[in-house]
Amino acid sequence: MLEAVLRGPHPHKWMEIAVGGYSADVEILDSKMPTKETVQHLFDIQVKPNLMEDLISEMRHDPDLTRLEVIRSKNGHIYGSAASSRCTVCKEVARSRCFLTSVSVSSKKRAQWTILGSDESYTELMKALEKRRITVDVGLKKELEDNDLLTTRQEQILSIAFERGYFDFPKKKGLKELAADTGIRVSTLDEILRRGQKKVLGEYLSRRALLHRDGL
Repeated sequence: MLEAVLRGPHPHKWMEIAVGGYSADVEILDSKMPTKETVQHLFDIQVKPNLMEDLISEMRHDPDLTRLEVIRSKNGHIYGSAASSRCTVCKEVARSRCFLTSVSVSSKKRAQWTILGSDESYTELMKALEKRRITVDVGLKKELEDNDLLTTRQEQILSIAFERGYFDFPKKKGLKELAADTGIRVSTLDEILRRGQKKVLGEYLSRRALLHRDGL
């Protein structure tokens, strides 16, 4: 299994608005294709709280979005889903045997797609992009080791669960509620959370053991 980061022009007008007009941080947590021509993104946008409503209003006026659903947090996070037919890179990844773990907007003009896949599926994807005359730069390509198993997607979902009180006692949000909020199936979400918690706990305990060994 390898991880690769592809860089190119960002796929949506609303991303350009969020980053260029509002200095927001944009992360795509998950993507899927409900139809052959539509890509639906689960996103996390972090922006100054006083700018949230203006940004959401501009996003709703983006003609490329066929559907937009948002959830606001008190600390400036906008979570939601957006459906569009524009993102050609996302479409090709969805059609391939690779997994899209995240999309982030790094500047006003550039975005990067982080994918996971085998050497074979990665090669097939790059050939498909070339056939469609879609130019991307490969910013990173590496074979994953055991300690790389906590993916960006898992980190983001754990962050959402933590913020919404899934780990509180008593829970502010249950698994079914969290699944409804994120648009992820209950069984899939449960697996993501379990794998993520196991990885984070394992790293924490390993650090504790190392500190104890060194007498710190």
